[in-house]
Amino acid sequence: MPRMEIDHERVSSRRTEMGVQRVKSNPFYEEPVVDSRHGFWQGRPIIGRDCRINRGVYLGGNAREAIVVDDEKQPELEEIYQLLISRIESKGGDFKYYSLREVFDLVLEKMPYNSAKVDSIHRNYGGEPDQKIGLNRYLKSHAGVCRHQALLAAYLLEKLVDDGYLGGKVSVDRNAILGLGGHAWARYTTSWGKVVILDIAQNCFGSLDKLKKEGTHWFYQRPEDL
Repeated sequence: MPRMEIDHERVSSRRTEMGVQRVKSNPFYEEPVVDSRHGFWQGRPIIGRDCRINRGVYLGGNAREAIVVDDEKQPELEEIYQLLISRIESKGGDFKYYSLREVFDLVLEKMPYNSAKVDSIHRNYGGEPDQKIGLNRYLKSHAGVCRHQALLAAYLLEKLVDDGYLGGKVSVDRNAILGLGGHAWARYTTSWGKVVILDIAQNCFGSLDKLKKEGTHWFYQRPEDL
């Protein structure tokens, strides 16, 4: 994997804040309360770094669809989670050893990168900016781009934590690099502080420390990691 040498001053980690600023004047936006540091969009907490994924909505830094993650209303999410559980159990049930890799491989299999299909799904729903579309629509279409893949991976990891299989913390992280654009991925921090990156779109998986040493396709560090 080619090494990416990026000056951290070219990196902006404020994509969620940019999305919030875009919709703040819209009547469908509600200011933050205890349950959502970024506020609410059409009644759902906005997903940002270190926020809950399930039941939330993910806004773009630039106008596009608003992706809803809700396994109570999207049974396909629960179905893929149960498939994940069965695959790990078939390998002996060591969730701490297998979960991260199995999540990565399952999302890569069930939601391959396909920007043309993603655009088509948005158009079929009217193509309005910040219009809510369920993550399950992309899963059913067997297509996603980095943000959909990151959300699905983070949802699965969050469910594993909720159900007691894992004890770490989950986040959907994103940033933008001057001259390269924006990107999103899933980040998992183990209970002992090891950070693992799951970037399905760029087929990049491993600990943050390892990826930094080997070189990666993207700049995954947060400001506090530098």
